[in-house]
Amino acid sequence: MHLAKGLTPVQPPRHVWPAIQRRLNLTTRQSARRIRSFALAASVVLVVGLAALLYWRSLPVDRATAVATISAKSGDHIWELQVFGNTDRLVARAAKLPARVPGSDYELWALPKGAAPVSLGILPAAGASSRTLTLMQKQALALSSQVAVSIEPLGGSPTGQPTGTIVYVAPLHAPS
Repeated sequence: MHLAKGLTPVQPPRHVWPAIQRRLNLTTRQSARRIRSFALAASVVLVVGLAALLYWRSLPVDRATAVATISAKSGDHIWELQVFGNTDRLVARAAKLPARVPGSDYELWALPKGAAPVSLGILPAAGASSRTLTLMQKQALALSSQVAVSIEPLGGSPTGQPTGTIVYVAPLHAPS
């Protein structure tokens, strides 16, 4: 330090400091702006992502509250039933149907304990069907541990009770 006391300070030319910054890859104002812009964009994406996640988690989960598989004696699945208690829907999916008597439909029935069967509607001959359950149907399903399928005239039972042969009975249970 004693040697430097006698020296007079000299201001370097203006181009020296920018050259040093370039050689050392030091942050310049332009790159600082880029970093700030990137940080702002990343913050916006993060906030939007978190908001979407919170919204998605707040939606009600549409899970089946009861299911039944109606099968033939051979073990082939004929219909898969799902009851969605939170939206009052019944979804029936047809699988491998047996030959149907011409001029007839398969009708689904809830079998509440100690009460008469309650129609849940006509089962699809192909594909899937979805229907909204009435209050009476929901109550009957709540008291049922089984569902049945009968052969009825086209459009369903004219009396509101099974008039044809009961061809299938299946347990109704909570999904696993």
